[in-house]
Amino acid sequence: MAEWSLPSSLPSEGEALEAARKVLEEAWKRNVFAEITIVGLVTTRILASKEEHRAARGFRWLAGIRVEGSGHSFATSPSELSEALEEAIKAYKALGKSELVELDPLVDRVSQRLDVPPWEVDIETKVKDVREALKEAEGHVVLGYRESYGYKVYASSEGREIVQRVSYSLHAASVTLERSGRRGNGYWSEASRRGYTTDPKKALERARRKAELQLEGKGLEPGLWEVLLDPPAIGVMVHEALGHMSEADHVASGSPLKRGERIGPEILTVSDSPGSGDEWGSIFYDDEGVKPRKVEIIKNGIVNGFLTDRKHAALLNLEPTGNGRQEDPSKPPIPRMRVTYVEPGDWKREEMLEELRRGVLIVDTSGGNAEMDGTFFFMSQEAWYVENGELKHPLRPIGIAGNVLEMLSKVRAVGREHDLRPGTCGKWGQSVPVSVGGAPTLTWLRLSPPG
Repeated sequence: MAEWSLPSSLPSEGEALEAARKVLEEAWKRNVFAEITIVGLVTTRILASKEEHRAARGFRWLAGIRVEGSGHSFATSPSELSEALEEAIKAYKALGKSELVELDPLVDRVSQRLDVPPWEVDIETKVKDVREALKEAEGHVVLGYRESYGYKVYASSEGREIVQRVSYSLHAASVTLERSGRRGNGYWSEASRRGYTTDPKKALERARRKAELQLEGKGLEPGLWEVLLDPPAIGVMVHEALGHMSEADHVASGSPLKRGERIGPEILTVSDSPGSGDEWGSIFYDDEGVKPRKVEIIKNGIVNGFLTDRKHAALLNLEPTGNGRQEDPSKPPIPRMRVTYVEPGDWKREEMLEELRRGVLIVDTSGGNAEMDGTFFFMSQEAWYVENGELKHPLRPIGIAGNVLEMLSKVRAVGREHDLRPGTCGKWGQSVPVSVGGAPTLTWLRLSPPG
């Protein structure tokens, strides 16, 4: 692999590998099974408004050690690894062993493809780009940029040794407009895994447009409405209300999803994929050294698959799917989604709109929550009233309530188009990058004004 430019003060990939091998050798002498994950990342953060600008750049090195599937500890420098191993062994002895699905020996090196390597664009230019985008901004605006790039090392007593080079870059804008006593809020982000390729002006303009539409929006009669959910909206709902129910830890604790049960029509398939490497949530390997595979959570309307880490794959006698993820090596891996979406169908989007004699197009959402029984409540960020297939006018933010199992059972059309949006998913105090979206979906939902 071609060299990436990392600070000399950050231990190199080779040094990280050597440190990992020494930990595993010591674990072998102590007669325990061990895994070690190491990240070396360079990070940049820029946050700006019309009144204030902040910028920071730095790097971090972090290693996590897991012993016998249960004992966990972490270190912030190579010199702390021996002590971290000792603490992980103590934790394992206190907790007992957790069975993990077994993996074969493997050595692999994978690297993110980059169009504009982030280290080739200095922080002064990145700050300037944000400032330039803010010059013509209207209303109260917050514009941010964050990036991280570097390596991830995974090694285990099984003989697995995997090095990944990863890169994340994202511009995000939040805009609030106030006119005639009304307020509109818009948010949008532009993300890339290909280096410094996102445009802050585009993020800002999309956020401003959403705030504008809310100011222009009219109210909506509460009730049960036929709705067309565009990829951002259907993606968030499927991720939050269905995806978490399919994660193997929730399956083990009593998820309402039962394999083989029909919950939707044959035209409906919902998948979680490792992605191609370009999506915000895509991964080459998970954080337990598992080569990830695509999981059809719902296949032709029937519950088909669950998302596993190594622990729950062993517990439930399932195949490992490569969904064991952690925010960073200081935290244990748990089952998490990656790129979650509704698979494309046969309908053109225009045909689906024409089906709405009196309905609502929901483009995307902002905020909400979902319970483990599938019930959810979201707020629309952009929505339109539709009559006889025509967009009549934008709507003020509306509440979207329902149960994902009921919503999916009422799906009667799925579009050909396919789109994905970047996001951050939180679970048990850990946040990881994900992608959500898929194909436009026609169904029924209960809508109401906020409050």
